[in-house]
Amino acid sequence: MSANMNNEPLIRVQDLGKSFGSIHVLKGINVNIYKGDVVFVVGPSGSGKSTFLRCLNLLEEPTQGHIFFEGTDITDPKVNIDKHRQKMGMVFQQFNLFPHMDIMKNLTLAPMKLQGKSQQEAETEAMQLLERVGLADRAHAFPSQLSGGQKQRIAIVRALCMKPDVMLFDEPTSALDPEMVGEVLSVMRDLAKEKMTMVVVTHEMGFAREVANRVMFMDEGYFMEEAAPEEFFGNPKNERLKSFLSKVL
Repeated sequence: MSANMNNEPLIRVQDLGKSFGSIHVLKGINVNIYKGDVVFVVGPSGSGKSTFLRCLNLLEEPTQGHIFFEGTDITDPKVNIDKHRQKMGMVFQQFNLFPHMDIMKNLTLAPMKLQGKSQQEAETEAMQLLERVGLADRAHAFPSQLSGGQKQRIAIVRALCMKPDVMLFDEPTSALDPEMVGEVLSVMRDLAKEKMTMVVVTHEMGFAREVANRVMFMDEGYFMEEAAPEEFFGNPKNERLKSFLSKVL
């Protein structure tokens, strides 16, 4: 379990449900995510993992329930969700970089526009982050000139430029060639070491085992098991989880 059980959760999910017509994708989910948690969500395709993640910053509108982020119920229609989204970095399977802008412009657009930073301040901070992920020499390249792994590292940097309180990763390596996966996981590993709060939907079981402090198994729209990685992978209780792990490990 999280080491922060006495603290107020950073994200508190209460009775979260999501339906698309008659299909119930999420069914009454309750979960707390604490500051410094590195939570990995695993499970078969179609189990609701990505929908759960996208509900956390209301990219998907929940059908029922509440999501509290830093104490505010962001499912309340009166809440300015854009303000809260600035504190939630999101990295998708596809990189979603602006193709007509160079990397530096991709990175500085939101901090300047949404946080009122000067161009110099935004560029200085972006450059420091590019150096951290080994891409300082690509600052003025265009997305089309980068490999998939480089684009995904840039997508992570773009989210970090907003100085978020939590990072949400939706299968960040699934669109990459196998040899590029490692360079993206390396950046995420560093973030975990720095105690960045992260919620990661992934098929990378070895990475989950290494980096997570909590692993959650989702199937049929709810969490069937949650444990620390050693327990989750080494001693699964739920029969459905045992079957899933026997196929993917």
